[in-house]
Amino acid sequence: MLRVEEKCAAEAVISVLPERFEKEIIQLCRSRMGGLSEIREIRLRASGRASVRLGAELLPLFCSVTAEEITNIVTGICGGAVYAQRDKISEGYISFDRGVRVGIVGSARYEGRALVGVDDISSLVFRIPGSGCDIADELASAFFSSMSGMLIYSSPGGGKTTALRSLARALGSGKKPLRVCVVDEREEFFPEDYRGCEVDILRGYKRQAGLEIATRTMSPDVVMIDEIGCDDAMTIKDTLRCGVPIVATAHARTFRELMSKTSLRPLFEISAFDVFAGISERDGRHILTVDKNERNN
Repeated sequence: MLRVEEKCAAEAVISVLPERFEKEIIQLCRSRMGGLSEIREIRLRASGRASVRLGAELLPLFCSVTAEEITNIVTGICGGAVYAQRDKISEGYISFDRGVRVGIVGSARYEGRALVGVDDISSLVFRIPGSGCDIADELASAFFSSMSGMLIYSSPGGGKTTALRSLARALGSGKKPLRVCVVDEREEFFPEDYRGCEVDILRGYKRQAGLEIATRTMSPDVVMIDEIGCDDAMTIKDTLRCGVPIVATAHARTFRELMSKTSLRPLFEISAFDVFAGISERDGRHILTVDKNERNN
């Protein structure tokens, strides 16, 4: 993975784009109070529309990108070793610098029923994390109110991962820090952000292996994972049996929608989470809504 440690996340991304994109994006950001730090997404399509999301606003770019340039960009973010990233590319993404995740769309290549590669990559979406979460202290208070499992939810792109990053820092620092262990399968947590914190990051580990290692070898006070699904239920159950609470995230626009997800029902049935923290956005600020598991109250 290419490292551009002297740059912020947005600068690291635009530095691997064709120069005309860098100039146009910087020009767009000049009128913004936060400048480049407001960029949340850059989306490129071969010979199609390109766009940038600044805060909650999606803006088109006049520049377009060719299929050849898409290939060159992918080579750049892989540090010239695209083959080494083939498994992640098959899963639809590449991990870039400073927690940036690059979504990839192309033509799927199968061997039998197994997806083994992606050819003719036609679209890239750079998901750029925010520098921090303005509700991190509220999230920490919600966790400390029960010192048990917490599930953070929002719509896609609503700030779940940013909130999880900030919460890890909040719980793992201060006068009485907790030992926080993050299973970072998609490499979206940047270790440099946690200097001086009681935070350990298992980067690139598959979910099941990461949870098992975190529980058995790291003696954590809390384990964090991003974007859980039905395949995680059994491993999470094992972690809970060891007495370690889990803070996780999931996609849902509302608490009602979250509770209706059949993929999460096995976890709800064993009361894996006592606190449900919903994140929404209003006037450029995050709003937190907290619900408690009534079964345990």
